[in-house]
This record gives sequence, structure tokens and C-alpha cells, in this order.
Amino acid sequence: MKKKRISLVLGGGGARGIAHIGVIEALEAAGYEIASVAGTSMGALVGGMYAAGHLEEFREWLCSMDRYKVLSMVDLTFSSEGLVKGNRVMKALKELVPEVRIEHLPLPFAAVAADLLTGREVVFDHGGLYDAIRSSISIPSVFQPVRLNGMVLVDGGTVNPLPVNRVVREPGDLLVAVDVSAPFSGQSRSLNYYHLLTFSSEIMMQHIAQLMCRIYPPDMLIEIPSDRFGIFEFYRAAEILESGRELMEQVLMRPLVAAEA
Repeated sequence: MKKKRISLVLGGGGARGIAHIGVIEALEAAGYEIASVAGTSMGALVGGMYAAGHLEEFREWLCSMDRYKVLSMVDLTFSSEGLVKGNRVMKALKELVPEVRIEHLPLPFAAVAADLLTGREVVFDHGGLYDAIRSSISIPSVFQPVRLNGMVLVDGGTVNPLPVNRVVREPGDLLVAVDVSAPFSGQSRSLNYYHLLTFSSEIMMQHIAQLMCRIYPPDMLIEIPSDRFGIFEFYRAAEILESGRELMEQVLMRPLVAAEA
């Protein structure tokens, strides 16, 4: 029997994006073929590793992270453009997966970033994989932005946190979107300066993602609330990954109403 093809869209959300790996594993275990991937921020990172055929190595590396290893990846800087250079993370990734051009990947892949100078969305569907990933994960004020071809590039979540309109899709392909910055669970939360900044930016991204899903309705939508895991809790990788797998398995049990309409 021919496998059902998936056009997979992976949203941004920091460490919550590790759940994308569990989603991918659940889809493949259920017999689906992932034919193309598009992602923003952590979704671009996971999607790029998958499209390059190295998700397993990336998974093992993430799941080996404890608090100390996470801190060891942080190369602080006194620059006014961001707290973290990002060089250590990129070096570690390149040791796992050598540099490759996006157009040479086995699967169609796209990553989304934003140009601070013009405010426009920048879609990487060709060029260096790591230029695309590093640009897409550049959380403003956390990572230094990427200067490339006259642009100053930051996290794509500022313009398109769930890029359902940027994935390559052939007739008959199911559109599957994974939103790891979905609306809050409703639990009471303590507030401090950090929470005020992150919660307000996440509300903005939630509204953009919801609008995109109304314009381009996915056949399957997997949602993880923004307050389920913290964006820097990479040391909880195994737990986050498993949450993605469980949610995907639950969604797979539902009828594909949109696809059958």
C-alpha cells in the first residue's frame, strides 16, 4: 500500500520545539511519508536536521543535555545586539551534520526568518542550511542577529511563527502543522520581568499562527500550550519529545475532517 504523504510545518517555541521530533517519529510509525518540511525557529532547526537525514543523531545529542551542558552552549557577549553569540551551538550542530545547501537536501525544505531593516519575511528555500537555521533561531535580544546579503535577520516567529503557507505541497499531500507556542493552558502563572516579555511576545505569535491556520487550514493540527514547557528547558528534552509523540498519536486517532471535505 502506498504511504500517505505529509507536508509538515513546524512552529517556533524554543525548547518546546523538541516535541517536533516526537511528532515526526509518531507519523513515521503510523506509516506516513513526510514529503516536505517548512519551519520557523526551533521548527527550522528540527526540520533542517530531518530534511538532511540526520534527525537521529540530533535527537541523541539533545537527549544527552543536562543543565550543565545547556549552559556550556551559551557563549555570552557584551554586545548591545544580543546576549548570546550562538557560535557554540552552531559549531556543535556542524559536528553532527556537515554543512549542506538546502537545494541539495533529499526533501524540499524552507526556513523562515525576518529582516529587521525592512520588516519583511525572508524564506530560505535555497542556500546554506546553517545560514537558514541560524537566522531563523535568532530570538531578538537573546541571539545576535545574522547579517546576510544586506539584511539583518532575526527569528521568523516575529512574522510567521507557523509557516503553513511556505511548505511545498503536491496535490493529495496532507498538511500537518505543529504549533508548540499554542494558547496558554489557563493555569495561573507567576509574573516577573522575564515572563512579561515572553508571554506578551507569545500572545502575538499565537494570534499570527491562528490567522495562518484559518487562511490555510491544516488537515492535522498539533498544539502544545506555551506554558507547558519553558523555551530554555532543553534539559527536559526526553520529556518534551515524548509529549509531542503522545499528542500526535492522539490526533491520528481523530477523523481527517478537513482532508475528506
